[in-house]
Amino acid sequence: MTEQTPHEPPVVVGVNGTQTALRAVLWAAHEARLRRAPLRIVHAAPYATEPTGPGRRRADAILARAYTLARRQGHALDVHTERSDHEPEQALLEAADRAQLLVLGMAGGQRLTDALIPSTALPVSSHAGCPVVVVRGRQVPMSPGRPVVVGVDDPTTDSAALRTAFDDARRHRTPLTMLHARHRAGPWRGHLHERDTQAEAFGHLTDALSPWRTRYPDVQAGLRLLLGNPVDLLLREAVHARLVVLGTHRRGTTARAVFGSTSREVLRACSCPVEVVHPSAWHTVSGTTPATAAPAPSAVTTPSTPAWTNHPHDRGELW
Repeated sequence: MTEQTPHEPPVVVGVNGTQTALRAVLWAAHEARLRRAPLRIVHAAPYATEPTGPGRRRADAILARAYTLARRQGHALDVHTERSDHEPEQALLEAADRAQLLVLGMAGGQRLTDALIPSTALPVSSHAGCPVVVVRGRQVPMSPGRPVVVGVDDPTTDSAALRTAFDDARRHRTPLTMLHARHRAGPWRGHLHERDTQAEAFGHLTDALSPWRTRYPDVQAGLRLLLGNPVDLLLREAVHARLVVLGTHRRGTTARAVFGSTSREVLRACSCPVEVVHPSAWHTVSGTTPATAAPAPSAVTTPSTPAWTNHPHDRGELW
């Protein structure tokens, strides 16, 4: 029987009465159990104004169904439900401020731009006070044993995403693939020049990522440096992955988290869950202390353990 860690912040999942949301509940329940954290199920119901009206009964039914599904994943799991009177964006952001992870659902086969127009995905993903996982598709992709894939642009600025990915691989006892994509050289560049540049870049990345391998000696971590479009390469790796982790940098643009060129396209078409990590939203493993950034380990670091509407419908919304 798994015991909950005292004062462990919850894993939060948003529900809106759709099958998409229930798939997110299954994923979140499994993750909460592994983290020995409570699971908090949140439904925004500003429409439920009358205590005994049909709106309140509908909101209670949505939460009850999600609660029952989560409890089936293990009696040791501590599950709580919350009906919020706020609009979805505010309800989820407030819940994320007290969470170690926020889980949202998105149906497959939909254009992200269409899904986002009436939804709260953009502001929530951009401003959430914790990492956000988007569970896509029509199946619950637990995929035990499959690797975690993390996109690496610069190991220094992507330290929050790297630490999140290493922690996840350790927690799930799966391999980790660190993927760095480089665009092909122009036709004026010779093959030998491209090969030398590739080898030099691989050497620099290997040196920069070596401290992470030292800090997580129990994680089987590999580096892949591939030529091509970053989105295409990430999507190709995602076919065999359990989770794709992407680091984002706000840089004053609230839309960057979801509408940044790489993040946006990966979220649009990825075949497995995607975790979006902001440096300012990263939490320590215990989840008790938000960090302004997750510092990259140095070579001498000692290893440590670390909007849906009033009538939502399942049409591929990301929220």
